[in-house]
Amino acid sequence: MSSVKTSLAEGVAVMTLAQPDTRNALTGGEMLEELIDAIDDAETDRDIGVLVLQAEGPAFSAGGNVKDMAAKEGLFAGNPAQIMEKYRESIQQLTRFMATTDLVTIAAVNGPAIGAGFDLVLGCDLRVGTPRARFAHTFIEMGIIPGDGGAWLLPRVVGWQRATELSLTARSIDADEAVRLGVLLSVVPENKIEDHVMKLARSIASKPRPAVVLAKRLLRQSKTMDLDPFLEFSAALQAVAHSTPEHETAINQYIERLKGRD
Repeated sequence: MSSVKTSLAEGVAVMTLAQPDTRNALTGGEMLEELIDAIDDAETDRDIGVLVLQAEGPAFSAGGNVKDMAAKEGLFAGNPAQIMEKYRESIQQLTRFMATTDLVTIAAVNGPAIGAGFDLVLGCDLRVGTPRARFAHTFIEMGIIPGDGGAWLLPRVVGWQRATELSLTARSIDADEAVRLGVLLSVVPENKIEDHVMKLARSIASKPRPAVVLAKRLLRQSKTMDLDPFLEFSAALQAVAHSTPEHETAINQYIERLKGRD
């Protein structure tokens, strides 16, 4: 049985973490590999522009499999050099995918997202939760650090000081605090989150795809570039956007709508 269920419609790929018996732990089974493969497939599908991540069961994701940690199995087996290489080849690949994909990524969080599960949520562009959502960076409690790259993600979302506090205390935050900190865009009732997220996803997927891709690349670079090179980059991407058939179609449609107002 697949650990990740995927459905495609109207330019949106919906991927569901489907191992509720493990609280959708990312390690210790096929979940991680299947998720990376599914995202890779969606990236190569020209009809897909938006990726929605959701989960079955009471938890979004418990992150790493603690039982495997205790038994020193799977990702956690071997000497330090072997474990380092396993992190590079597995969980860090997921972090890279989420940080570099041109797909617009949306997390629908209907339960706890802990450790690497929290980092998977942080790697998404947009994040919506229900009142049951909660988040914690619990690595320090296990005597480890976020080897998946979570210490890169968390400060970019909540700021350096709050990231330090959350990382070093392992404190859990609820859905309301998550909104205040910028972890969640909004909180919606449990019975409405699917419709809410899909409406958001379809709205983005309906926009001219090249412009969406370029806009996401521009936003991504705004985190690291100084103003002058950023303006040069903006001009270059805008020149590309002006040359796309989607831009020409959108302009013609807009002009036709103006004519209809006369």
